[in-house]
Amino acid sequence: MIRWGAPDGAPHGRQDQAGPPGPAAYAPGMIPMRVVETMRDGFDEPVVELWRDDEFIGMVFWDEDTAVVQIYGDDDGDVKDLDVRELLRVLDVAESIVSPYAMSDPGSVAAAGEPGDGWQDEDPATLALAEGFDHRARHRSDDGEGFFSTEDAEALIRRCDELDLAVVEMEAFELGDDQLTALAGQTLHIELDGSTPWNVFRPTANARATDTLLDWDPDPTTVVAFVIALPSGETFVA
Repeated sequence: MIRWGAPDGAPHGRQDQAGPPGPAAYAPGMIPMRVVETMRDGFDEPVVELWRDDEFIGMVFWDEDTAVVQIYGDDDGDVKDLDVRELLRVLDVAESIVSPYAMSDPGSVAAAGEPGDGWQDEDPATLALAEGFDHRARHRSDDGEGFFSTEDAEALIRRCDELDLAVVEMEAFELGDDQLTALAGQTLHIELDGSTPWNVFRPTANARATDTLLDWDPDPTTVVAFVIALPSGETFVA
């Protein structure tokens, strides 16, 4: 559900428009949006604010049985240009935070008993990826590293791209009798040099990871391990 409103309106207020807004000028190279979990007056549970740099875009909250997003105009009441793919990415992450059902899946981070003070300490994109793929690992090492079938590995790369994450390392193994054997020549390492804009690096890295994976042996015994990067440059294993 989408609600449109003004920034100074009540949190649950709604301003219906008489018709669709006129076309706005396209702004190339848009700054990626980010999510901020916070408490607001009038809400019993946390809401997720959407920001683009220092510009407030709107917020997502849970209302009875659905996630609701409110998109605000700027200070002058003009419409904002939003990248559709980027908007869908942050809305997906925001919904996973506000939904009371998001953590009920047995494969979620909380159910898996991940270390830390709680899932609130995790990056939202990392959390969303874990919720979708932790339980799909065909093997998991003692230190928590997951190994995925080639089919699930391809889906994981696609999900990383949707969540604004980049695959920077992959390695293929043969899994037999719960033992892993590295497959010669089936590794990928993409250097995070910091000089390439993230909105260029991320899709390029993920496209390269997909192409590399498709060149590897799709044998049913093959499993793949990942190292994934966030826009901040921080990395983690899947």
